[in-house]
Amino acid sequence: MSSKTAEVVMQVADIPEGYQPLSRPSNFNTLCGPYFEKVENGVHIGLGLRIEGKHLNQRDITHGGMLMALADNAMGDILARAYDYKFGVVTVSMNSDFLKPAAIGDWVEARPVVHRNGKTLAFAECPLYVNDTLIFRANGVFAVVERRG
Repeated sequence: MSSKTAEVVMQVADIPEGYQPLSRPSNFNTLCGPYFEKVENGVHIGLGLRIEGKHLNQRDITHGGMLMALADNAMGDILARAYDYKFGVVTVSMNSDFLKPAAIGDWVEARPVVHRNGKTLAFAECPLYVNDTLIFRANGVFAVVERRG
């Protein structure tokens, strides 16, 4: 194993305090992840991801679709909480701004915010940070739906 590979393995194992593996796995999230959630007093407050080689594009920076998936998941989680988990939400539209690249080994943290949770539509935004540097932001519109199982 090269020193660069060993360094990346160490960084992947280094998850910030307060984060734990995502408790709601799905096939897609398992493929994209591993995601880590921050839960305080039983309440989901954040989502994070350590960038691995599988998350990189041909330019060796994190693929934009990966950042979009992280933000989409984080907005969905915070909106589900806004509805006390009585309803689900599905993405209707999402606008994204790519501001700076994320590199292998970076910890990317989603800090979602609810703007409005209406009867049929909900609105949220999600900036993504590496350390305290804003690298990406998304705004989403979500349909409020009946919760499955």
